[in-house]
Amino acid sequence: MGMIGVWLVGAQGSLASTVVVGARAIARGLAGGVGLVTELPELAALPLASLDRLVFGGWDIAPSGLLARARLMAHEDRALPPGLVETLEEDLVAVEQRVRPGFLDGGGPATQALATQAFVRRKETLAAAVERLGDDLETFRREHRLDTVIVVNVASTEAPIPLGPDHQRLEAFRRLVQDNRRRSVTPSMLYAYAAIGRGFPYVNFTPSLGIAPPALQELGVKHHVPFYGSDGKTGETLMKTVLAPLFRYRHLDVLSWEGFNILGGGDGRVLADPRHKRSKVLSKGGVLTSILGRAPHAGVGIEYVPSLGNWKTAWDYIHFRGFLGTKMSAQFIWEGCDSILAAPLVLDLVRLTEFAQRKGEAGPMPHLACFFKDPMGVGVHAFPEQVRMLLEYVERHTRNGGRRKR
Repeated sequence: MGMIGVWLVGAQGSLASTVVVGARAIARGLAGGVGLVTELPELAALPLASLDRLVFGGWDIAPSGLLARARLMAHEDRALPPGLVETLEEDLVAVEQRVRPGFLDGGGPATQALATQAFVRRKETLAAAVERLGDDLETFRREHRLDTVIVVNVASTEAPIPLGPDHQRLEAFRRLVQDNRRRSVTPSMLYAYAAIGRGFPYVNFTPSLGIAPPALQELGVKHHVPFYGSDGKTGETLMKTVLAPLFRYRHLDVLSWEGFNILGGGDGRVLADPRHKRSKVLSKGGVLTSILGRAPHAGVGIEYVPSLGNWKTAWDYIHFRGFLGTKMSAQFIWEGCDSILAAPLVLDLVRLTEFAQRKGEAGPMPHLACFFKDPMGVGVHAFPEQVRMLLEYVERHTRNGGRRKR
């Protein structure tokens, strides 16, 4: 097995910097694998790429600097050990030098505010952007002699747009691009189109549309490329998918489930705009009905608190009715560092996606449902059942194989 490219969309953000710091720290023996699902004993027999074989690059819309972001994470947010960032400085600078300008138009007003106009290309047609982005990936693979490149979207949440007939079939979507119909194509779609069109897998870790248009999924199947999404499940929704089965299978009647979230950082700043927040609320709000078998009154609030930095807090109140009609309640508080919760999952997804491609698999990867709030093509949202899908996938691939070397 050779070297594997990891191309991050939003490559100089907090999550991307944590992904790179974590991968390089583990590769250099400076940290362990706590938080990595792919380091569980149940997955040990799967011959996954080791983290020291990952080479990072990516796109961004502002030249903020990966090293500078990691330093902020360490010193202001207290999310990364300061000494670790200093030790890995050369590694971070090397990745920073591989960051290329992304595509801005169509992402929504809040992402426009984050961009540096001198960094991203202006007045670039959609077709020219697709060609440029695809060339970035090919150059990255060639210069570093990579077996493949896994593209992972970890950028800020876009404002949603409606999907219409032109998003349903590949030829119609191609006409959107060729005709430069910018209002019908978001950056996350363009990144997916550029990546899959060159034969590279695409994973959408954000609530943005990305690979959602059926036309792009058609492209993935045509080019025999694995893809999946959307919106990584790291906090409040993860807890919902763990706790909701308890109420279902104890036959307790959930009357209402109210959630309130506060967060800081760049993600919080973007989600403060209601147009961008809508994407997040949609991905967070759909899990309860499928698990409980009915739709309780459920609210999801998201508020931006600048002082929190990369940390987030969720408070959920569950009102339910039990035996003899007696009403009771349960509450939980989830406090965590957003990037620390998400980064190991990104690395898991890279390893599992590369394995799928190496095995000749293509199309959606439903066995990865446990990593997402809104898993593509999977109606099962209960976390234990989703994990069973992953373990069954591992069993199918390792039935006659040995354990991977550590």
